[in-house]
Amino acid sequence: MAASSTVWDSVLEITKSAQFKNSEPQLWAIQLSSSLNSAGVDLPSMELAHLLVSHICFDNHVPITWKFLEKALSFNIVPPLLVLGLLSTRQAITFRLFRIDSSTQQHIGCIWNSIMKSIDDVVHLSQIFGVQLCEPGLLLVEFVFSIVWQLLDASLDDEGLLELSLEKNSRWLPRLQDMEIDGHENFSEKRNEQHEGLHKVNTTMAIELIGEFLKNKVTSRILYLARRNM
Repeated sequence: MAASSTVWDSVLEITKSAQFKNSEPQLWAIQLSSSLNSAGVDLPSMELAHLLVSHICFDNHVPITWKFLEKALSFNIVPPLLVLGLLSTRQAITFRLFRIDSSTQQHIGCIWNSIMKSIDDVVHLSQIFGVQLCEPGLLLVEFVFSIVWQLLDASLDDEGLLELSLEKNSRWLPRLQDMEIDGHENFSEKRNEQHEGLHKVNTTMAIELIGEFLKNKVTSRILYLARRNM
């Protein structure tokens, strides 16, 4: 069921209020879920995913909002794959690596096609891989492959090794001036130091996640088939 703008205005009010009060993420998620259910919004909600990621990417990339997003994922009120796709293209500086458990997908079912189509609209998988057929299963293969590719490129870039590769740059990593951030003037020396620390942590997490992808029988097979057919 499509929700009116009033519903999403209410979502923002709930989120901003909880953010200001530094409320428990679980309480925020319960209140938000109850509000959306009362409004007849189908969950998980693609519209909510777009709204929350946009909220974080403009002026609100602070720890509490990331905790809200993580709780929204665990409460299954936003589609995990779509959130990951939105984050990978919208906000490289504050990109967080979420461990998406396959069990979070069990309730998606009937809106699976719409979710994969929305991911394609965000990440442009069909355009990048030159495949015109927007079949959900094929898009999933492309998405998994692209995420591992992004993790690898980001790790190489953080270590200053990307420029040594044959392509010299990444098709996935946006330039600083292209990213949706709240103004370069707001990045103080202290915040830059924090970002450097975040880069180091993310590099370690990225390599660990690549290992998880390769150890998992399903995703490792997907990666093998994708690479074989490139």
